[in-house]
Amino acid sequence: MNLRLVVLIGIILTCFSYTNCTFKYSADSYHSLYSPVGNPNISPEYDCALRAFTIEMAAYIAPPAVKTNWTTLAQSAFQMNQCNNTLYSTYQSSNHHHKAFNTNQQTCYHKIFVHDIKGNDLFDGTFEQPKKTIQAALSLTRILRTGYGNENILCIIIRGGTYYLGTNATSTSSQIGAIALTSNDSNLIIENYQDERVVLSGGTLLELKWSVHAKTLTGGTIMKAQIPSSINLDQFNELYIDNKRAIVAKYPNGDPATQGLYAKDPGFSYDSQSWISPVHNPSVEIHIQEPYRNGTVFPNYQLGVGGGASVFNPPTNFWSTASPPAGNNYVVPRGLVVKNGALPHMRNWSDPTTGILHTFHSGYWGGWIFEIASSNSTQNTIMFSRGGFQEARGSDSGGAFYVANIFEELDSPNEWFLDKQTRTLYFMPNETMPDVFVASQIPCLISVSGSSIENSVRNVIIRGLIMTETSSTYMKDYMVPSGGDWSVHRGGTIYLTNTKSITITHNLFTQVGSNGIAVIDYNDETQITLNEFVWLGESGIVLVGSTNGIDGFSVVSQPANTRIESNLIHESGIYVKQSSPVLISVSRSVSVIRNLMFNMPRAAINVNDGFYGNHTISYNVIFNTVRETSDHGPINTWDRQPFLSDAVQSNVPSLWQHT
Repeated sequence: MNLRLVVLIGIILTCFSYTNCTFKYSADSYHSLYSPVGNPNISPEYDCALRAFTIEMAAYIAPPAVKTNWTTLAQSAFQMNQCNNTLYSTYQSSNHHHKAFNTNQQTCYHKIFVHDIKGNDLFDGTFEQPKKTIQAALSLTRILRTGYGNENILCIIIRGGTYYLGTNATSTSSQIGAIALTSNDSNLIIENYQDERVVLSGGTLLELKWSVHAKTLTGGTIMKAQIPSSINLDQFNELYIDNKRAIVAKYPNGDPATQGLYAKDPGFSYDSQSWISPVHNPSVEIHIQEPYRNGTVFPNYQLGVGGGASVFNPPTNFWSTASPPAGNNYVVPRGLVVKNGALPHMRNWSDPTTGILHTFHSGYWGGWIFEIASSNSTQNTIMFSRGGFQEARGSDSGGAFYVANIFEELDSPNEWFLDKQTRTLYFMPNETMPDVFVASQIPCLISVSGSSIENSVRNVIIRGLIMTETSSTYMKDYMVPSGGDWSVHRGGTIYLTNTKSITITHNLFTQVGSNGIAVIDYNDETQITLNEFVWLGESGIVLVGSTNGIDGFSVVSQPANTRIESNLIHESGIYVKQSSPVLISVSRSVSVIRNLMFNMPRAAINVNDGFYGNHTISYNVIFNTVRETSDHGPINTWDRQPFLSDAVQSNVPSLWQHT
C-alpha cells in the first residue's frame, strides 16, 4: 500500500453501536448479525478506562477553542454515564499546549459587505450600503479587478443571517455552486463578519397554507399544502423542518439519521425472502500485461468498459471484467421477494414507482439504493429500475432494507411525502405544526473551478460559514475511481477542481444531502482545517483524482499536498453506507492529522488505492466505526489496481509507488 503512517495517537475502537459498547448488554435487542461486540473477558473497569483514555486523547488533539466541545461530544458518544466508576466519568483537563495553528490570515485590500436584510444589490457594497446577495458581491469583485489588479486580496464579508441560495438557483449540478468561483476569482476571501452567524442554505423557504388531509387509525393527522410553481420538484428530495432533516415516508418507520443497524430499533427490515437474480451484461475488457508488478495478487492493470459497468459515469469498473482477481464480476439484483406480511401496506400502494428502496450489500460491504419499477402484492415482489451503483463490488443479493417515498407509508410523526403530479406536500406533525419548512433545491453551495490546470483558481479562503439544507445526491452519477470497493459521487457542498492554495476553515457543514467537500482532479495545496461535519448524507471529505488508464505519470489531474487537520467529523453516511469521513483515491501526498471522527457506517479513513502514496495519517482519534457494515476497520486501505507514476523517482514512471 505504501501508506506512510506517522504516530497514530489516540485510541481507535471499532464498534457497531455505542449502545452495544456499554455494559448493560442485551443481546435480544439486536439482530443476530450485529449482536453486542463487547468482550465478556474484559471487565467493565478496563473497558471504562479505555473509553476514558480515548476521551482524554480527543481533548489532547483538540484545538484550545474547541477542547471542551470535543470532550463533551466524545463522552456522549461513549455514553460514559453508564460507567459506574466515577473515576472515569469525566476528563480532567491537562496543561497540554496545542501547537498554534496557521489559519492563513491575509489582509484585505478591499472589502465588500453583504447583508440579506439591509442590503440592496444596487448599493456599492460598503459597510453602510451592503450588497444583498453574495452573487452580486462576487460580480462586483470582478469589476474591481480591472482597477485593483488580480494579485490584491479582495474580501466578501457576509453579515449575519440565513441566505437561501436555493431560491431562484440557475444550476442544479453538484459541481457548480450557487456561488461559482472561476479562474477570474483568485486571491479572494469569503467569510462571515466577526462572530456573526452566517447560514448558507441550499433550499428555499416555503410559505405554505396547510389544511387537514386525513386522520390516521392511530390518531395522527396528515396535513397537506400546495407547493409554489417556483419550486424545482426534481431537486426537492429533502425537506428540512426547523433546521433538521425530516423523514420521507418509509417502512419500517424510523429516522435514518439516528436509527441504523447500530440501534435497538434500526428502521430496517430483515424480512427478504429471496432476491431476484441479476442478468449478466458482459463488459469490454482491458488487460495490460506489461508492465507487470511482481509479488502481488494484483500484478496487472485491468478494467471493464460498458456492459454492466454502464451504470457508472464514466462506464468503467475494475470489478466489471469476467473474473476480477480475488473477487466476482459486478452485478446487482433486479428485485426482491419479501416474506408474507413483511410490508403490510404494500397491497395499498397506489404508485410504487415513486418509491426508493435502500438495502445493504449481501456481505454488508456497503449499500445500494434503487428506484422501484413495480410491485406485486400477490407475489410479494418489488422490481428495481435505476440504481445499485452506490458501491462497486456488486452481489446477486442484498441484506436489510427499507422502502421510502411511497405515500401509503406516511403514518408516523415527522414523515412527509411530495406528490409531484399535483404539487402537493403531505406532512404528519407530532403534536403541533413546526414553524419553518425548507425545500432542498441545490446540492452544491460553493464551487471553485479553474478552466484548466494551467489556469487554476489560486489563493481562496472560505471561512466562518454554516452550510446546510442541500439536496441529496445518492441517485446522481457515481463513478469507480480505482480498484477499491468504492464508487463515489464526485460532487459536494463545496466542490473544488483545478485549484491551488485553497483554504476551507472554521466552517460548519450540517444537515447536507451530499458529500461535505469534494476535491476532484487537480488541486494542489488544499487546506481543510478546523471545520465540523455532521449529519451528512454521504461522506465528509472526498479526494478523487483521475488518470489516463494505467498512466498516472504523464497527467497530474490528482489532488496533491492536501492537509486535512483538526476537523470534527461525525454522524456521516445517513444514506450511502460505503462512505467515510475521509476518502483518498488517486491522490498524492495527503496528510490527515489531529482529527476527531466517530459514528459512521464504515471506515473513518478509506485509502481506495495505492496510487502514488506518501500519505501521512497521524494523531487522529477515531471510534464507533463500522457501525452498520462488516469486514472493515477504522482505517481501510486497498491496492488492487497498479498505476504508473513518478512517486519513486521524479520524471521516471514506475508501477511501484512512494515508499
